[in-house]
Order: sequence, then C-alpha cells, then structure tokens
Amino acid sequence: MPRKGLTRRALTPLLVATMLLLGACSSPQQQTGKIPVVGVANYGAHPILDVIVDSFKTGLRARGYEDGKNIRIIWKSIEGDVNLAPAVAQSLVQSNVDAIVSITTPVSQAVAKSARGKIPVVFSGVTDPISAGLVSSWQNTPGSGITGTSDRWPYAEQLDLIKTLIPHARQVGFPYNSGEANSQYALTQVVPLAKERGLEIVPAAVTGMADVRRAVESLAERGVQVIYVSSDNTVMAGFDAVLKVAYERKLPVIVGESANVERGGLATFSVDYRRLGDSTADLLIRVLKGEEPGRIPVVTFQGAELYLNEDAAKKMGITFPPSLLAKAKKVYSAMTAK
Repeated sequence: MPRKGLTRRALTPLLVATMLLLGACSSPQQQTGKIPVVGVANYGAHPILDVIVDSFKTGLRARGYEDGKNIRIIWKSIEGDVNLAPAVAQSLVQSNVDAIVSITTPVSQAVAKSARGKIPVVFSGVTDPISAGLVSSWQNTPGSGITGTSDRWPYAEQLDLIKTLIPHARQVGFPYNSGEANSQYALTQVVPLAKERGLEIVPAAVTGMADVRRAVESLAERGVQVIYVSSDNTVMAGFDAVLKVAYERKLPVIVGESANVERGGLATFSVDYRRLGDSTADLLIRVLKGEEPGRIPVVTFQGAELYLNEDAAKKMGITFPPSLLAKAKKVYSAMTAK
C-alpha cells in the first residue's frame, strides 16, 4: 500500500529549491559566515564630522552591528589634507573591503574614483553629489555602485538670519576653498539668493587651513559687515582662526551647522547631522545585505533647526528677537572656542 504524503524522491527537489531560494535572499557575508569588513575614509577631526562619525557608530549598534564582533571597520583619515585623499582611498581598495564609507565631498570624490565598479561606496555629508560627479541624479542610477547622504544646506534661511540679525549688512564675506566642489556649489547657490535679499557676497579664496586667517582679514579690510561660513571643510577646520579675526574686528559670524554655533558662531539654520550619520549607517547595512547601491536614492533631509549663541550675540551687541528665541531648538549661553 503506498504511503500518504510526499515520497523522498518528490521531497528532494523541493528541499533543493528552498535552499537555493534562501541562499539568494541572503548577503554574501551571510552565505559564507564571513564578518564584513568596511573601510571608513574621513576628512579629519572637527566638531560636525565628529557628530557624523559618532551617530554612524551608534546607528550601527542600534542595528545590531558592533565593530570587532560582527563587523570590522578600518578607519582612515586624510587629516585635512586633500592631497592625501587618493592615497587613502587606494589603500582601502587594496584592503579588499566589502564596502567603503566616505565622509565629505573631497574624500568621497577620491574614493569613488578608486572604488567605482570594484567596491560599493556609501558617501556621507556631501552637499551636492551631482555637481561633485558622484551620482547623475538624486534618484541615483542602477549600476552606479554608489549612494549616500547629503547635507544640502538651507541657504535661503541662513541668509534670512543675516537680514534679521544684522539689518545694516550689505556685504557678506564668504571665505571658501575654490578647489572644493561643495564650496563651488555653495557659492553658485548663495550669490543669487543674497542678491534677492539686497546682499552682496564677497568671496575670498583659500587653498588650505593656513590661508583662512588671511582670507578673513582681507574680507574685514574690504569692509564686509558679516562673515558667512558655508559648507567648506577647509574653512570649518580653520574655524578658530575665523572667530579670532571676526571678534577682533567686531564682525558677526553666521555659520551653517550647530557645532560651529556652539563654538562661537552667532546663529544658523542647520540640518540634523545626527540623523545624517544614522542614515549613513542604515544605507551601509542595506548595501552589506546585498542591495545594489545605485538603486538606492540619495538621502536628503527636509526641515532645518534654528541654533543661537547668546554669548556671541552679546559680544557683537546684538539682541535676539523674542520670536527668534521662541523658534530656536537650542540657545547656547557660552562659546566653547578659545
């Protein structure tokens, strides 16, 4: 009498098909039991990049990944010297990592050039990845091998702060590194926006941190009424020099992110860099699990938070309107810069 149910001969193809399906749904690391190795290339230490790195680490832990246990991270930095970026990128490619996370525009450009087509790339803190040549659109392109997070700044709101807090201002000093794609993009954005508000952007180019103080001094000598520090890694790395000259010359400093308000900038509308770092961790995990980076749109952030520094305002003889204070996410009462 035949047995009821499936025979061994009928069951075998079903088991094989199930195993193949499960294998297809898992990442290469899951299939081999291999711990993924990730390279992280950073620009260097300054407060806002530290926030990105810290929230990236926290984001990995929140998703069950801990460095040294079930993921290994190779940390590299160009220490603020963009000339080192190609070598740092190439060293990570030669380490045969499973993916590379690159922080800031110049570092991401070097990593993309070295790794494209070989290793998946997740960039972080890139103002405009299109003009930087990293992606062709915000929606991305299948097969590109790269995706990431953008800190595209709310330039209009930041310029509105100048009109509100320094109403007599007509000329806005703009120190920037002409060699950084993100800075070039920022300049193209702020010039027409400033003109709409009756402001003139007065640029002063730098090539390295050593030039920052000289650039700000030249802007003061040209008679600008306020300094505006945008998404420039070189100038932000030399921000202490910006503040020193600005306070000597009684020039308010409008910045682009909260960490530099805490250090002594007057005010900003800023994207949330903790969310940016966390989203970078999320993208990395998706890529490690097998998602094709080019099919993941670039992550941007809507809405900006207001940050103010009362100590900086007092030193400049500026009073924050109650309406502005009421809207602020945080009001710093002291400056951390020396």
